[in-house]
Amino acid sequence: MTLNAHRIFTGPVDADHYLAALTLETDRINKLRDARDACREGLRSGLRNWSTLVNDQLLFERAIVASAPTSLKPKFKMQGSFAYRTLNDPAKAPPQEIDLDDGVFVPVSFLSDHGRVHPALISSGYFKAVEAALKPVCDAHGWTLDTDKSSCVRVRLDDGAHIDFALYAIPDAEFEELVEAAAATRVLADESRLSLHEQLEFAETVYQNLREDQIMLAHRTEGWKPSDPRKLGDWFRAALKMHDEQLRRVCRYLKGWRDFQWEASRLSSISLMVCVVTTYDEAATPVATNRDDLALLAVCERLPGLLAKPIANPVVPGQFLDEGWSDRERQTMIAAAEELLQRVQEALRGTDSADRALESLVCAFGDRLPDNPALIISETAPEVSMPGVLTSGLVKEWGKENAPDQPVKREGERRYG
Repeated sequence: MTLNAHRIFTGPVDADHYLAALTLETDRINKLRDARDACREGLRSGLRNWSTLVNDQLLFERAIVASAPTSLKPKFKMQGSFAYRTLNDPAKAPPQEIDLDDGVFVPVSFLSDHGRVHPALISSGYFKAVEAALKPVCDAHGWTLDTDKSSCVRVRLDDGAHIDFALYAIPDAEFEELVEAAAATRVLADESRLSLHEQLEFAETVYQNLREDQIMLAHRTEGWKPSDPRKLGDWFRAALKMHDEQLRRVCRYLKGWRDFQWEASRLSSISLMVCVVTTYDEAATPVATNRDDLALLAVCERLPGLLAKPIANPVVPGQFLDEGWSDRERQTMIAAAEELLQRVQEALRGTDSADRALESLVCAFGDRLPDNPALIISETAPEVSMPGVLTSGLVKEWGKENAPDQPVKREGERRYG
C-alpha cells in the first residue's frame, strides 16, 4: 500500500498546506513593493541630478566628461525569485531574510577602448551615485545601506528583508529608440498621465528587445562585465511552459527544505531549480499534475546524484553553479539530500500510517507542514506513474547558446527567497 500526501503540499488557496505556509502574506508583499518603489523613486529623482551627488570626473570617462548628460534616466526590472514567483517566507528568520532583486538600467554612451566596448559611465562612480541617491531614502525610513556587495547595492529593510540593486548600463541611442517606439504604440504616451510604476518599470517589449551584447553589469572592483539578466528568466519560463506549474511548486518545496535544514547554505536556489528542471527533462513519463508528492519524490531520487556532479549554469556555457564548494560542503549537501529521500520514501512507501508518514515529512521540511494526518490518504487505486515529463533537453539546449554574460552567481550565498 502507498500513501498520497499531495494535499499536505498543496491545495486550494484557502486550505492549510505547505505551499500556503511558504507564501508571504499579501500585506507583507505590499510592504516590500512599497519599499522597492520608494527606493526606485529615490534613484529616479537622485540620478536626475547626478552632478550634485558625484563629481563628473568620478562618474564619466574623460573622453565624455565635457559632454556628459545632465540627467541619468534609470529604468527598472525585477529579477530573481520575486520575478520567477518562487519567493518563500524564510524558515529561520533571523538570520534568514527575504531577498528582492531589482535591476537598475541607465542609458549611456558606449566607448571603444583598444577593441573593448564599454560604457562611458565609470562603474565605481555608478555605485557612488546610486548609494548617494539611496541614502536619504534609507535615512527617512530607518533602513540600512550595505555597500559591501561586489555586484549590487543592498538596502536592508527593517523587517527581515533586503533589496539588492544590480546596476546595468545600456547604449543610450538604442534605449531611446526602443522607448520611443514603445511610446508610439501607447494610448497614454504622456508620461505625466502614467502611474509611477509605469514610468519606472521597463515596458516588457522594450526590455526584451535590448541587445544582449550591450547590457553591461557594474562590478565594484572588476569594472564592467557583459551580463544579460533576461536569460535565466527566459530559461525558467521555458521550463514552466514545458512542464507546467507543478515544476515551480516543487522548486519552492526544495527551497523550503534547504532553509529548514540550514540557517545559511551555499546550495543556491538556482542550483536547486536546475536539479528540478533536469529531473523533469530527463524523466520518461508524463507528470501526474495532481501528485506533487510523487513529483517531489522523483526529484529527491535524483538529487543526491545531481549534487555529486558539477552543476552547469543553464544559460552560460562553461560556468558551473557549484564552483567554490569545498569537498566537505558537497558531502554535507549530498548527505542531507540522501536523508531527504529516505524521509519522503518512508512517508509515501514505507508505512500505511498517516501519522508516521507526517512525522517523516516533518523531519525533512519542518513544522510548517500542516499538523493534519487526515490530509494523507491511502492510495488503493493502481499506482500512479512516477512523475516526470518527456525529455525536452531544455537544460542542454540552453547550454548551447552563446551567452557572454554572467546572469547568475556561480555559488550559493547567505540569502533566501
